[in-house]
Amino acid sequence: MNQKDMIQEKFDELRREAEALMMEKGFESQSVVDRDPLELIQELQTFQVELELQNEELQRSQQELMEFKTRYTELYDFTPVGYVCLDKKGVIRNANLTLADMLSLERSSLIDQPLTRHVFFEDQDICYGHLKDLAESKQRQICELRMKKSDGTLVDVQLESSVFPYQSWRPEQFRTVIIDITERKQMEKEQDALRVRLYQNHKMESIRTIAGGIAHDFNNILFIIIGNIDMAVEETRDWHPVYPKLERIRAAAERAAGIVKLLLSFSRTSDEKQTPVDLIDVIRDSLVLLRASIPTFIDIHTKFPDQPVMILSDKIQIGQILMNLCTNASQAMEETGGLLEIRVETKILPEGAAEDCPPGKYAEMTVQDNGPGIDPGILSRIFDPYFTTRAVGKGSGLGLAVVYTIVKNHKGTITVQNRPEGGTLFTMRFPMVDRKPGTKIKSMNDSFHGTERILFVDDEVNIAEMALEALKLFDYRVEAMSDPEDALALFKLNPGYFDAVITDMTMPKMTGAKLAEELIRIRPDIPIVLCTGHSSLIDEEKARQLGIAAYMMKPVSMSEIAETIRKLMDQKN
Repeated sequence: MNQKDMIQEKFDELRREAEALMMEKGFESQSVVDRDPLELIQELQTFQVELELQNEELQRSQQELMEFKTRYTELYDFTPVGYVCLDKKGVIRNANLTLADMLSLERSSLIDQPLTRHVFFEDQDICYGHLKDLAESKQRQICELRMKKSDGTLVDVQLESSVFPYQSWRPEQFRTVIIDITERKQMEKEQDALRVRLYQNHKMESIRTIAGGIAHDFNNILFIIIGNIDMAVEETRDWHPVYPKLERIRAAAERAAGIVKLLLSFSRTSDEKQTPVDLIDVIRDSLVLLRASIPTFIDIHTKFPDQPVMILSDKIQIGQILMNLCTNASQAMEETGGLLEIRVETKILPEGAAEDCPPGKYAEMTVQDNGPGIDPGILSRIFDPYFTTRAVGKGSGLGLAVVYTIVKNHKGTITVQNRPEGGTLFTMRFPMVDRKPGTKIKSMNDSFHGTERILFVDDEVNIAEMALEALKLFDYRVEAMSDPEDALALFKLNPGYFDAVITDMTMPKMTGAKLAEELIRIRPDIPIVLCTGHSSLIDEEKARQLGIAAYMMKPVSMSEIAETIRKLMDQKN
């Protein structure tokens, strides 16, 4: 029952009460002249009472109606969601204050305006489709889109619309609830970003596993190549015509080993020590991986001096610098293609020539592209950790921060600027050194020789056979085995027979670390050299904690192994 019917029922009840009073008084319809004046006065008093009762009830009903209207208005205007009434054409006929506040508008500016006027232009088709489906199906419809505030900022909203059918006192209407879902959308984006990061972590873990397996296999192969070259050198000496070719083969093998280390560096942290290196050689090695990862429609040009450019550096980390800078440049040009240029020059800086550079000779490396460049407003922030303009999944915001840290660790400087002709230019300077890298093949020095008994264990038969032959050239007495369990059994037969043990790390049945533990348990003073192609289970520090005397990474020359054995034997003596 509505409010109007309730009021009418009250009036009817009052009239019935008045009529009942009149009947009790014996009121009859007769001429006023024939009536007793006192009776007429009494009757008038009865009508007066009825009127007073009706007036009181009317005032009470009006008060209740006003209170009801106030509560309804407050509920309508201040409900936490926007609310609009639309006609069949989608024009706003009424709207609450919540929607006006949501869009930072006056309510009057919403009335008699199409709803789509306040919808972001890219989402207007969604709104039109929503209203069309509502008009055709007459069923509740829900959609999500973006609306515009008065200052142009966007609000993510959800529309829930229903049809109110035609009534005699009003035409058919669409009534729509508008819910601000901006926070929910932000949470969804954060959850999506978290899922992407978790996926990236899982992917990087897979890459670490794959890269580790590749490194182990490649380093074992290179170990065989380098070991056999060392033995071939002993038979040819430097006067033989083939000797320069052997030097080139060994240099190529060492560069291949460096590329394997570079591959590993992209999935794990490297702690390589800085040594004199030719910056140009490092860049050329890195370009092998870069060219495979950068689209072919991006050209890579280089310009280097004819002479070596020596710096004190870690090859792996210089490779990381190039990988990060060139990857960023290629992403900037991925839609249009372009040119990536890498240049190296040498410069002598006098006192005061550069704020961050002491006077001296520097290697200047530049990486430039002809992409869209960097927004000048963020140019000063690009080296900040976790700052990125990339979409979710495109970048972590750590790449340029890592580049900056590596350059500083090399006592160098890095600057960035937008090129006038378009694109970005990164300039890095590294102090140069005069020392040359040791590329010449080491001969089997007489001081590395000895007659001690060595147990050599490696599951690669070719490596075991090569080590047996190579160490014999140093006069060591070698027992080479490819099964760690057999090696342990042989050691147990006579623990005092062997003077030292050289073992691989990754082997079936038993790892080198486990074999070392068993050998040390039997004989605590036995010197053990752990020689591995790659293992995520152990490093130099863990090896030392296990009591292992020396830790070496393949590929390593047999001369270095012989030198290590000689040092251990001399220390023991």
